[in-house]
Amino acid sequence: MIRRIIIVARSEFKAFWGGASGGLALAVFLGLGGLWFYNGVAIYALDHLKAMAQGGAVDASIHLFSGGLTNLGVLVMAVTPLTTMRAFAISSAGGHYDLLRALPLKRLELVAGLHLSACACLGLLVLLGLTPFIVLLGMGVGSPMVIVTAALGLGLLVVAFSAVGLAVSSRTLTSLASALTTLGVLGFLWAMGWAAPYLSPAVGAAIQGLAFEPRLSHFTMGVLDFNDLVYFLALTLGAHLLIGPVRD
Repeated sequence: MIRRIIIVARSEFKAFWGGASGGLALAVFLGLGGLWFYNGVAIYALDHLKAMAQGGAVDASIHLFSGGLTNLGVLVMAVTPLTTMRAFAISSAGGHYDLLRALPLKRLELVAGLHLSACACLGLLVLLGLTPFIVLLGMGVGSPMVIVTAALGLGLLVVAFSAVGLAVSSRTLTSLASALTTLGVLGFLWAMGWAAPYLSPAVGAAIQGLAFEPRLSHFTMGVLDFNDLVYFLALTLGAHLLIGPVRD
């Protein structure tokens, strides 16, 4: 069983990086990620110089790392549809999916392999995005604990996002519909917490609890909360339960 899951994951991983989707995802991470990181470092440097002139200092973990690492979550959200859009939706057009279906696979093995592949693709991009922050850490800027907790949070985010993407892909007929719907669902869950301050305390707290961004922010600030772990794991499980039947 594990061997067949790995075969599916390896096949999908190679197909992703061998196609246009992998190149586009890499371009988004290098382009937007590099721009955001540069802007973050520039703003931090200016604020730090101003604070030093007044005899103070600026905490890099809060003013540089937390915001920059949260932005990595936005990048993960942006490229997740690229890793999952062809998982099931492309079945209507045949091709790579049909090759996988030709293997003696059970539904669980196929879904697990597709999920593992998506997590591996996104995880590789996250490691790429973390590299500049690790370099800063080696230069004595920031806190190692923030990097560790942020890496854990981003890992949970990758698992949850890819599960949502697979659920959407199993319910759509084309890869384009899958990509747009996945981006819409993830974007809504990410931004819904922004409305919390303008609602009643009870409703605002409920919406804030369902949003992605506040959960990830805890990790990027070096805070480990058991409720956040449960949230991402529950979302992953719920998304898997919503994955539709494998089309014949």
